[in-house]
Amino acid sequence: MQESGGEVRIGRARPAVGLCWGAQLGFSVVDIREGRWRLRASHSEALADDPDIRTRALSRWVSRERLRRCPAVLTLAPGTYHLTKMERPAVPPDELAAAVRWRVREALDYPLEEAVTDVFEVPAQGGAARPPLVYVVAARAAPLREMVAVARAAGLRPWKIDVAELALRNLVELDEAGAETVAAVYLMPDRGIIQITRGDVLYLSRNLEYGLEALARADLHERVALELQRTMDYYDSHFGAAPVKHLLVMPGGGVALGLAESVGGSLGLAARVWEAGPHMPEGARSPELTSDALLALGGALNPPGGHA
Repeated sequence: MQESGGEVRIGRARPAVGLCWGAQLGFSVVDIREGRWRLRASHSEALADDPDIRTRALSRWVSRERLRRCPAVLTLAPGTYHLTKMERPAVPPDELAAAVRWRVREALDYPLEEAVTDVFEVPAQGGAARPPLVYVVAARAAPLREMVAVARAAGLRPWKIDVAELALRNLVELDEAGAETVAAVYLMPDRGIIQITRGDVLYLSRNLEYGLEALARADLHERVALELQRTMDYYDSHFGAAPVKHLLVMPGGGVALGLAESVGGSLGLAARVWEAGPHMPEGARSPELTSDALLALGGALNPPGGHA
């Protein structure tokens, strides 16, 4: 869901901005220092669902960090869009977006005319009999237009709208340096995501209907381990790629650390939380980095000219 073009090369001094539009407005700014990503600023705040209030808050952040005209990626938080997996229509690549848009209409509870859709392909599955798959994203157009308008009014240059799954892929790819197949568990206060990636390839993503708040109240480690085991079993049987050996839990903090140790131990995975990663951006080793700001950071790590 791309808004406009531009180019920012790795190594340029110009910072990149990530915004996460969910229950809170997450804001992260990255730049490059000595050839390495650096988290320059991060902020997360619960704001009224009012364009004027959000514009004023964002304008203050942009002014404080001197970010006027900087490129920005707007990342949608889980629960604000619909993501579904379906068989890839047998059409040429340039007709794929239109073909899946028509198919996804049955999954929406609002008219297709009010939706913005996009598509990204799932890696080929092992076994010749299995049809190729795609992920289809659909979101209401009106809130997306409002997000872009707020970002522009605040002085930013929005160029892309992203989704949580791809922002998380960016984070895992950077943190693991693309070397291993990783199972990631991402937790917001009220929900979560399990996904499996290797490098810049997203294989699987599944939603969790509970998050940090529920995990803080009850011992749900066994439930998470079961969900993760089922996800890895599907990955092993359908893709036949390198097995999962690492578990990354995001964001950091005590709840995440306890989950990583428990689930990693029960599944035999090398497990840790985001704050302990060796390759993460300078300045990002903090358990105080909220789930919203973390998604914003993942979006900012995909500058214009980067992967989709």
